[in-house]
Amino acid sequence: MDENQKLNPQEISNEMVCSIANLAALGVDGIDKMFMRMSDEILDMIYPSAVSKGVKVVRQEDGYHIDVHVITELGIDIPQIARKTQIKVKESVEIMTGNQVAQVNVHVEGSGKY
Repeated sequence: MDENQKLNPQEISNEMVCSIANLAALGVDGIDKMFMRMSDEILDMIYPSAVSKGVKVVRQEDGYHIDVHVITELGIDIPQIARKTQIKVKESVEIMTGNQVAQVNVHVEGSGKY
């Protein structure tokens, strides 16, 4: 993205960042599906963040803090898939928004068919 075309961080909703992160995570081989936690829905009512489809985004001064909750395919190398997911989510959000991602936390909620 050209420097002159960067969007103002206030112009990019957390819901948009959730959608980008969701699609990026699902694009990693070994991720079966996203996992939505009920506690995230409750926390979202209290704190200024966005929770959507297994992704939680909080915008802070140092950049986006993103949590993705996933179910992996059975029999995969979980640490390797988690690292690939972190990289893909970070790169995708930074490219699409032009804004910094401070951290991506991958929470593996299960493995195999649920």
